[in-house]
Amino acid sequence: MADDEGAAYWEGVYGQPIHAYEQDKVGPQGELERMTDEEYVAYVRQKMWEKTHAGLLEERARREERRKKAEQEARYTKKLEEEMDHSLRRGEERRAKRRWAQRWEDYTTSWDNWDGAAKNISWPWKDGVAKRAAGWGIVEDGQEEEIDAEEVRTFFIHGLAADEIGESAFVSKLKDERVRWHPDKIQQRLGGKVEEKVMRDVTAIFQIIDKLWADMRKREG
Repeated sequence: MADDEGAAYWEGVYGQPIHAYEQDKVGPQGELERMTDEEYVAYVRQKMWEKTHAGLLEERARREERRKKAEQEARYTKKLEEEMDHSLRRGEERRAKRRWAQRWEDYTTSWDNWDGAAKNISWPWKDGVAKRAAGWGIVEDGQEEEIDAEEVRTFFIHGLAADEIGESAFVSKLKDERVRWHPDKIQQRLGGKVEEKVMRDVTAIFQIIDKLWADMRKREG
C-alpha cells in the first residue's frame, strides 16, 4: 500500500489522493503493535471510506443549505413583489374612486345649478357638459354620434359607487336618476321646445338607466 503503484490504484477507486497512514496501532493491552498487510489494507479502506462518505455528506448538506436559502430568497422576493403590486393596485383604486367621486359631484352640482338651457344639460359621462357645449354628437361628416350605452352604464355604476353602497341603495339612486332623465320631465323643464337630437339622446339615456334599474331589481329578487 505504501508503493506508488498501489497508491495509484486506490486513488482510482476513491477518486482522491491516498494518504499514508501509520502502520502501528494500539493493541488490546495499550501497547503499540505492527499491523499485518491485510489489517493495514482494511484499515486504509476504512479510513478512505470514512473520509469519502463524510465528504459526500458534507457536500450534500451544503447543497441542501444552498437550496433552502435560495427558496427562502425566492419566497421573500415573490412576497415583496406581491405586496408592491397590491399596494400599487390599492393606490390606483383609491385614485380612481376619487376621480369618479369628483365626476359625480360635478354631475350633480351641474344639475342643481342647471339654468334650463339644453346646451347646459349635465350628461352622464366624463366631462358631459363640456362635450355637449363643444358640439358633442356631431362628427365632421355631419352624421350624429350615437350614445355609448356602456359609457353611460359605467358612469352610474362607478359614479354612484355601487360596490360600496350596496344593491338596495344603488337601485334607489337609479330610480332617482330614472325620474331625472324621463323624457317628459326633461321636455317640460326645457319649456317644451327641444331640438330632436337632444330628445333622442335624453330618451336613449333614460332607456339605459331604466334597463340597468330593472336588471338590478331582478337581482334583488
